[in-house]
Amino acid sequence: MQSSVGDIDGNLKKMIAFIEQAAEEKADIVCFPEMSLTGYSSKYGPENILSHDDPRIITIKDLASTKHINIIFGFMEKNDTDMPYLTQLTVCPDGTSMKYRKTHLGTREDGHFTEGNSIDVLKTEKAVIGVALCWEAHIPDIFTVLRRKGAELIFIPHASNLGGMRRKETWLRYLPARAWDNDMYIVACNAIGDNMQGSKFGGGSIVLNRKGITIFENFNEIESMNIMELEGFDHDDGMSGNMCDIKFFQRRRPELY
Repeated sequence: MQSSVGDIDGNLKKMIAFIEQAAEEKADIVCFPEMSLTGYSSKYGPENILSHDDPRIITIKDLASTKHINIIFGFMEKNDTDMPYLTQLTVCPDGTSMKYRKTHLGTREDGHFTEGNSIDVLKTEKAVIGVALCWEAHIPDIFTVLRRKGAELIFIPHASNLGGMRRKETWLRYLPARAWDNDMYIVACNAIGDNMQGSKFGGGSIVLNRKGITIFENFNEIESMNIMELEGFDHDDGMSGNMCDIKFFQRRRPELY
């Protein structure tokens, strides 16, 4: 999705259209790129920073309920004591929610945003989910923590300038390891187009199964919504003697690490 800095209402209108389309397709979860509601930029004014009770955020929460769909979306969140957070909010039909504030800031974000201090999971009707943001996908520890807390499906919204085959090649260096090592599905999506402040994002989306195999990809560099159906989650202990079926996460010895 393309999001314009300074046009929150326009971004919201576009998100509503995607949410309604996803609901018509009977999707359980719809995930938007990083800072989809406010647009991604380190050059922000106070009008781009939203509090948790902003009416536009309430609109999305209400849509989760009326359309019976889980919605994952991003915005610049007001921080009363310091610089804003880069926040990705998951809202559920029953009113529960999970707020993930980016815990590891990129170099272009240092000095502009405040780091979050919590890595949590959320149990939805169909899966236990977790969130990491953009370049945090390079940090294996985040995914180990999420898996240890019970995550089965991880969403990684991006706002990255890489697009096309460069985006694909970069993701395929490390996302398969995040999935395979932790026995989790991995879903990543990236913002696309001009943010109206001189930055351009490259788009792309990918889904990897629990063995790190790509089961869907879209690198056509146009704004679009993709729908994937994932198999249910078994909870095999992974201690089979067959090396092909071993789940590495269950074989860890964390008392040594």
